[in-house]
Amino acid sequence: MIKRSPVREDLPQTLLFELTPQHTLKFLLVAITILAIASLSVQFGLYYLPEYPAKKILSGLFFVDHESNIPTIYSVLTLIICSMILGFIANAKRANRGAYINYWMTLSIIFLFLAIDEFASLHEKLIEPLQIRLNASGFLHSTWVIPGAAFASICLLVFTRFLSHLPTQTRRLFLLAGSLYVSGTLGMEMIGGYYSSLMNDRNDIIYTVIVTIEESLEMLGIAVFIYSLLHYISYYMKGTSLRINIVASEKKRRSA
Repeated sequence: MIKRSPVREDLPQTLLFELTPQHTLKFLLVAITILAIASLSVQFGLYYLPEYPAKKILSGLFFVDHESNIPTIYSVLTLIICSMILGFIANAKRANRGAYINYWMTLSIIFLFLAIDEFASLHEKLIEPLQIRLNASGFLHSTWVIPGAAFASICLLVFTRFLSHLPTQTRRLFLLAGSLYVSGTLGMEMIGGYYSSLMNDRNDIIYTVIVTIEESLEMLGIAVFIYSLLHYISYYMKGTSLRINIVASEKKRRSA
């Protein structure tokens, strides 16, 4: 919700943007649903409809398995939002001499790295070298899932103590978000890799459904995580506010 202070020329104007966990989650769920439907629709049109203007352009813009398009931008932005909220919590904890500050900040850095990886597709660059080295196929056709699974396991071990410290509801939401995200990034990625291996890397509507489910689970996991962070701030940090002041210029103040 956006609120604006009453207009007075002698006072700076305030634009207040209020975030609630519930409204934010609803907005993200609507966005995810639209992106998933758009991805399936453009690929269905690509495979089954006659030629029409911008057919391939629309596929490039909305298919979730393509890079540097609208779903990618959405994913990058939500990962950056996670990183910013985590960093904000870490700084608030530091100011109040709270516990586990380094864990919050480490999570912020991890999500910033995930955003960079999503934008630059760094993990995709591991596939071909590992395929050649390991002669991988089937469920390991997308070979980056091997280091990905190792990284996820290490994170779970490192953050076990941190998770046990969290309030019960926050911990459950964190675990739900992580389960959704990992089931997409690793679980559905392995299924998609297996199917792609069977089809000799030829895409069809079945592959489209698989990767759309994969990306939707990832987006859903991030949406739940953003909800859990806002819920934590709202209920266990008693809410908070971020204020930005744009200072009046010297010339303006002197003339006043």
